[in-house]
Amino acid sequence: MQKLDFAIVGCGRLGTNLGIQLKAAGHSPIGLSARNIKSIQESNKLIKAKIVDTYPWKVTKNADIIFITTPDDAIEQTCKEIIYNNGLRQSAFVYHCSGSLSSKSLVSAIQSGHYVGSFHPLQSFPVKYLQPNPFENIYISVEGDKPAIELGKSIAFDLKAKITEISTDGKSLYHAAAVVASNYLVTLLELAKQLNINAGISDNISLEVLKPLIHGTLNNIEKQGVTNALTGPISRGDERTIQNHVRNIAQVLPDYSNLYNILGHYTISIAQSQQQISNEQSLKLKEILS
Repeated sequence: MQKLDFAIVGCGRLGTNLGIQLKAAGHSPIGLSARNIKSIQESNKLIKAKIVDTYPWKVTKNADIIFITTPDDAIEQTCKEIIYNNGLRQSAFVYHCSGSLSSKSLVSAIQSGHYVGSFHPLQSFPVKYLQPNPFENIYISVEGDKPAIELGKSIAFDLKAKITEISTDGKSLYHAAAVVASNYLVTLLELAKQLNINAGISDNISLEVLKPLIHGTLNNIEKQGVTNALTGPISRGDERTIQNHVRNIAQVLPDYSNLYNILGHYTISIAQSQQQISNEQSLKLKEILS
C-alpha cells in the first residue's frame, strides 16, 4: 500500500510499539504527543518522529493517519481537542486503539466529516519496545467507517498481523471475550494454585506442577476445538468426585466455593453438548453443584 505519514497520540507501551513497527513497515512518523514530555522523549528515541509536543493538535496537522493510544477515558476528549484546534487535514483518518470502546467515541471527528475506526491489537505490551515484531501473526480487530476498515486492514497487513472485522455494537462483547480469556484465566489459575497449597504442595511449585496439564489442554483445544477438548470428572459423570470437591473446597477455601460450583454448572452444559453424559447424570451433577 501507499506509505503514509502517521501521528501517535499517547506514548504508552502500545503506542510506542505501534509507532516503531509502522516505521519499520515504511510509514513515516510525522508526530508524537503525550501529556508527559519525558514519556514523549523516551518513546521518540525509538520512533524518531519529526514533531513532538504535549499538545496533540500540533503533531497531527499534517498526518494522513492518526492513532489515539491514550487510556480509554481520555480518547473522546483528546479527539475533541484535536478537532477544536483544527488539528486534522480533511483527508485524515482517525483511529483509536481501545479494546472496549467503539469508533463512536471519536464522535467529534465523525461530526467534522472524517473517517474513523478502532484498531485493536489482541496482544499484551509489557514494555515500550518488544522484539521481534509483537504484531506479527496476532489478530487485530477493526471496526468503523467502511473506508477506515479497509485502510485498517491494509495497515494490519503491513504490520504482518492477521485481521478480524467486528461490528461496532459488538465491541464491548469482543473486549469481554479478551478479559475472560486473559484476565479471568489468571483468576482460575490462582484458584488451582490455592487448592494445591491447601493439599500440601509447596507454594513455590504449586503452579509449576500444573503447567504440563495447562499446556496439554491448550494443545488439545487448538487441535480439537474447545468443546471436544473437555476431559475430567464432569465429562465422565463422576458424581462422587465432584461431591468430594464441593465438600472439601467449602471447608478449606469457602470464598472459592461459588466460583468452583458455577464453573461446574457451565462445564455440565459442554459435556451434554458432546453427549458425554446422560440427562440423568447431568441432573445429579447440577444438584451436587447447586
